[in-house]
Amino acid sequence: MNKAAPLLLIDAAFVQSRALVIIKDSASEILTHDMALPKDNTELCSDSHPKQRVATKLGYGANSIVWLARDLNRWKWSAEKYVAIKVKATKSSKRRGSAENEIEILQHINRTNPKHHGWHFVRKLTDTFNLESPYGGHPCLVLEPLREPLWLYCSRYIGGVIPPDVLKILLQMILLALGYLHTECHVIHADLKPDNIMIRIEDPKIFEKDAIEEYNNPLPEKQLDDRTIYLSRNNYGPLTRPTGIIQLVDFDLSVRSTPGKLHYDAIQGEKYRAPEVILNSGYSYSADIWSLGVMLWDLLEKKSHFNPASLGDGTGYDALTHLAQITALLGHAPQDLLKKGRRSALFYQEHGELKDPSRIPSNFNLESTLTCMAGEERRRFVDFAKRMMTWRPEDRSTAKELLDDPWLYKDFPQD
Repeated sequence: MNKAAPLLLIDAAFVQSRALVIIKDSASEILTHDMALPKDNTELCSDSHPKQRVATKLGYGANSIVWLARDLNRWKWSAEKYVAIKVKATKSSKRRGSAENEIEILQHINRTNPKHHGWHFVRKLTDTFNLESPYGGHPCLVLEPLREPLWLYCSRYIGGVIPPDVLKILLQMILLALGYLHTECHVIHADLKPDNIMIRIEDPKIFEKDAIEEYNNPLPEKQLDDRTIYLSRNNYGPLTRPTGIIQLVDFDLSVRSTPGKLHYDAIQGEKYRAPEVILNSGYSYSADIWSLGVMLWDLLEKKSHFNPASLGDGTGYDALTHLAQITALLGHAPQDLLKKGRRSALFYQEHGELKDPSRIPSNFNLESTLTCMAGEERRRFVDFAKRMMTWRPEDRSTAKELLDDPWLYKDFPQD
């Protein structure tokens, strides 16, 4: 999910009694054909699927919009049950492929090995159905509703950063989830970032309370011509427990693999992109480990090592700048990696020198960018991070190996 919960412009286009709508981001005013549903007393169902009544909008992503819905398929005396309905956009063949891939990956993850400890930390697909619109069919994923993404969870703590002791607990869950994906399911997540790690809700009754609040006191709406602007409701307030339970989410970019197989398509968010993906030298499960290593500074320091924007107007991703920043942290790229890279010649001279070495920052290393720890604790953490952030993907530790790192379990003196 995107960080912001922006207002969305809704243009009604009704299908039978249930409206599918074109949404437009009011910030960018770029029309997209992501599909949504109006919240007002709308029953979300298909001919073969139980009904859910839409309660409120939770948020949206690049290829979908997510609604909190009350499950109507229950006994009258049973407790209220709420689900998250992820409605996928399918206007283009790429988006259709993304929707089909996410469903197939989630079904595979669900059934592979529920006895594995990491299974509990991956989001579960409970059902799917299809809705028709003027733009075709829209796969709908029925999921457990969750509290919030990790970036928002960080804001619950002083300074907007997670304390190291809390992070150690979260990392154990994340590594168990990755271990399950990589070794049991043979799946590369391929888009690991704080947006795609979510925290489970402490008490499901919070959703019922939120739905009632939205019914009685709807969030502000604004009429614009023939459209209504709705605000997403996805902030459930202060934590009632010190440490949340994580769930790995969003598998629309994920890749099914086999041990030893390399892949060459583009994956990962820009600043979380592994060197082998930038160079197109072939990636595997270890690409997720790189992303996790990069993410540590987001969570602990509220900043990133990498800001790979172009040097011109400062906008847009620039791979050469990214490689220069990686060089500052890790030293020069090894020749054997560059020889494998199908795109290496775009960034490097014949003998392995970066084409624009002036972009390499000075006085920039893992130690100097870490301020929340000191002494032996800091040294141990940097050693832990270095096991994830290496030029060569084969030099990175696996999720299972990282779970044995002493930094996760021991207290070290802060000199």
